[in-house]
Amino acid sequence: INRQTGCTGDNSVKAASYAINAVASKTSGDLDFVFVGPTCTTDIRTIRDFAELWKTPVIGYEPVFEARGVQELTSVINVAQFSVGGVAQTLVFLMKELNQSEITLIGSVKVLPNGFSLSNDLRNYNKVMKSFTIREYFEIDENNADWSKVDYRLRHGARMIVICVDFYDIYSSLYNIAIRTLSGFRFIIVIILNKPPDEVLNQPNIKNLLYGSNAFIISPLQEQFSDALSYMQNVLPTLADEQFTSFHRIYHACYAYCVGSMNGVETQTDNYHQAMRGKVVTTKYGAFTFDNSGSVLTNYAVFTVDPADMTFASVMTLKSTPKDCDYYDCFELTANKTPDLLWTLKDMDPPDECVARNACSNYIPHVIAGIIIVVSLLCTAVVYLKQRTHRMNIYKMTWKVANHTLKIIVNKNADAKMQRELENRSSKDENALTSRRRVFGSYALVGTQRAEYLQFKQEKKIIFPEETLDYLYTLRQLQHENLAKFYGIQCNDDNVTTFTVLHLLVERGTLEELCLDRDFGMDETFKSAFMRDILKGLQFLHKASIGYHGHLHAATCLIDINWVLKLALYGVTNFIVDCMDNKNIRLPDHAAPMITYPQYVCFPPEHIREYDETGKLPPRIVRGSPKGDIYCVGMIFYMMIEREDPYMLIHSLERPNPALVKEIMDEGKMPRMPVEHNLEGKLLEKCKDCWNRNPMMRPDIKSIVETIAVVYPTAKGNLVDQMIRMSEKWADELEDMVAIRTADLAAAQFQTMKLLNEMLPASVAQDLKNGIVRPPRSYESATVMFVQLCEFYALMKRSKPDEVINFLNDIFDQFDKVVKRHDAYKVETTGETYMVASGVPHENEGRHIFEVAEISLEIRAVSYTYILPHDKDYKLRIRIGFHAGPLAAGVIGIRSPRY
Repeated sequence: INRQTGCTGDNSVKAASYAINAVASKTSGDLDFVFVGPTCTTDIRTIRDFAELWKTPVIGYEPVFEARGVQELTSVINVAQFSVGGVAQTLVFLMKELNQSEITLIGSVKVLPNGFSLSNDLRNYNKVMKSFTIREYFEIDENNADWSKVDYRLRHGARMIVICVDFYDIYSSLYNIAIRTLSGFRFIIVIILNKPPDEVLNQPNIKNLLYGSNAFIISPLQEQFSDALSYMQNVLPTLADEQFTSFHRIYHACYAYCVGSMNGVETQTDNYHQAMRGKVVTTKYGAFTFDNSGSVLTNYAVFTVDPADMTFASVMTLKSTPKDCDYYDCFELTANKTPDLLWTLKDMDPPDECVARNACSNYIPHVIAGIIIVVSLLCTAVVYLKQRTHRMNIYKMTWKVANHTLKIIVNKNADAKMQRELENRSSKDENALTSRRRVFGSYALVGTQRAEYLQFKQEKKIIFPEETLDYLYTLRQLQHENLAKFYGIQCNDDNVTTFTVLHLLVERGTLEELCLDRDFGMDETFKSAFMRDILKGLQFLHKASIGYHGHLHAATCLIDINWVLKLALYGVTNFIVDCMDNKNIRLPDHAAPMITYPQYVCFPPEHIREYDETGKLPPRIVRGSPKGDIYCVGMIFYMMIEREDPYMLIHSLERPNPALVKEIMDEGKMPRMPVEHNLEGKLLEKCKDCWNRNPMMRPDIKSIVETIAVVYPTAKGNLVDQMIRMSEKWADELEDMVAIRTADLAAAQFQTMKLLNEMLPASVAQDLKNGIVRPPRSYESATVMFVQLCEFYALMKRSKPDEVINFLNDIFDQFDKVVKRHDAYKVETTGETYMVASGVPHENEGRHIFEVAEISLEIRAVSYTYILPHDKDYKLRIRIGFHAGPLAAGVIGIRSPRY
């Protein structure tokens, strides 16, 4: 076995062959040995010449890449499983599939230890076979290459670029060739290997580069490569992956000789060579077949990189079969494409001409710049139009309510002084609060919408600066589930001296009424839901440009028909106070107070002081602020927990002692706190924090929400959400009971369905159960039968009523058993008459006559053997008649349906 490196210029293998020849010439003529190797075509030629003299086989295990005729090496057996002709034919198949007729062929200038240059041999092969056109051919010195020139030549070459990979540093060479860039310019990249890709291109960086360039890989198809490699590495643990193919070929070379000699083949050169042609050899690594030239038939494949797992997937396989030898090849290939392969490059346009000139303009920066400019202009236009539209909407004053659309509806049974008393007085109706509505002294109609209102007397025209117009427009646009809609303001009308603020009328009630009504069971479900609704609405106002509520009290927290709390009269107090301070508006004469004393003393002390430092002025709307709203939240929560007015003034319409207001402002008076703290004590402590006289020390909404979550851990969301969860909890608790009752229900349903099936055909009953209405229809042919009990009335006269009933039940039950054995349906029984039909609703293609006929015979047989229990001598006689023909049928009745 020769393992020396040949074709290196020192003629080492030639020297060895001459030495062997000298030995052979001095040895007996029956010298029997085989020469396995070498790796170089030139050396093989030398060895071949001496083999003719030695009369012994030469088995080559490395590819003979030099283009040579079959006749030149007739004394050499080759097991390399690779040939230039094989990859050339595979390339031709691929070119046809991709509609290509010419290639650019490149390779390495180096000569490998086996002395071949794959690209040069491929070119020489094509000179003879003329299978395709090589438009450009050049070799690259990867260590000293001018890659810009390489790129220039590639861009000027053919669209399909074929790269014979015999480089030392494969990744660097492919990267410098810029195969990914060329692929982006619609060039087709083809890689040719003399070994399986799993052995040569298995590095992740090479796979990523090949996948990014959509490269095709042509190589020998090594069946079950992984299994063969694992098996050989078990035998040779130190074997590296890249050494596998060489060891594999040496193994096959030795094995081929052994198989040939064991089968009695003479090891003379000609005899051995002839005997191995067409022979099939089976090894532990698979079977291989020799062609008519003594070379192993090799299958080939076209691979791509599968992005799913970054493995090499074959998209075309080419099976090799022997044939009569031509000058080069003694085999032919048959292609088999992957059925679902998308040849995406097949119909793609060729590279642009600018690619060859390397003058393609990169328009991407210009496109990006253009897009940025267009987007900027569009954004500017959108912002401008939005601002313009907003400004126009501001001056349209959509919040202004025209006087002709406003109508005040006053309770005729109440004078002006009693209107507000009606609104603030709890109803004494016997009905529960949840089922009655609020009592209004008056309300407003804005078009067709009912609204609550605050009305003042306007003294002079109000001038609205743009800032105020913007504010009122924003206020009008606010939408939230916990805010009562602000309708607008009626003002500055000719010959009208009123100033009216309007918002949505909510009918069910106010939070103040619910808190103070001891008959209403306000448990933690209601409390937590209402508290969260208040905070959600307030948080929305604070985050909006409005910024505050200003008139927050339990009386302005309204409960709608769905038990959702809505805040009313928000965001208007500062504007109203400004108008009052500027003498634009004032309270109307002889009107009930808009603000009751119980509400007034719950306002923030700092805002009361701005209006009245003495505590002696009548209550009035005061200014508002976000921190002032927090103070009011504490008052509302106190009222909900204690179910009483904070200062015990709820039933008083008269002014309390002025000292109370003074104590609240100056002495920090707070509502009375309970001595014993229950589970809601933490929430009351939070209320005390809300009443801090330093507004900056009051808690924020987030901390209040967290306290509510601690105090009411099981109550989340609004009231409807909590009711739903409560229902779900009850449902969970009832599951065990439901499970117990399920069996009873199933039994009852079974009995019901059974009874329904007795009244109706099964298919009709099922339709009715599923809610399907089956309309009456006509049938071309069906059969109806009647069975009548003869002399029934005579039997009735001599029998008791219960005996008659038992008789009918017994005999008709026997008839039912007969009918059930046939494709028929018992329609009904009327007195002594029994009715049967066949062919409806299930049509049975004319069998209905036979079915009814058989039923009639079986019923007659029953009558022969029937014995009446209370009259043994009674002989049952029956009359049977049936008729076939067209009929109509359907379900009659709703409560007691019959078919």
